[in-house]
Amino acid sequence: MTDPYYADMKQHRRDADWRECILYAHHKIPKKCTCGGPIRLGTDEQGMSYYVCKEFEDDGFHIRHRCFNAIEEELEELKEEVVDQTKSQMKMEDEI
Repeated sequence: MTDPYYADMKQHRRDADWRECILYAHHKIPKKCTCGGPIRLGTDEQGMSYYVCKEFEDDGFHIRHRCFNAIEEELEELKEEVVDQTKSQMKMEDEI
């Protein structure tokens, strides 16, 4: 039999992971929709590319995020990480 504390901790971790998905649903490249459905690449009538939920309905519960914006946000975050790592590396070199 498993420890009930362990089962509770696993459930809390799943809930925390899910909250993170919902929090960042419309930022960067989405991995999963807030409804739990998979994300696929889709286009609209004008040829714009979107990351869209497989069961997309325009009711506010599903993700539809432009690819260009998602990639731009992802790139900005990566640039910030590179700057932070460079500062950290320079600080370590100064300490040595």
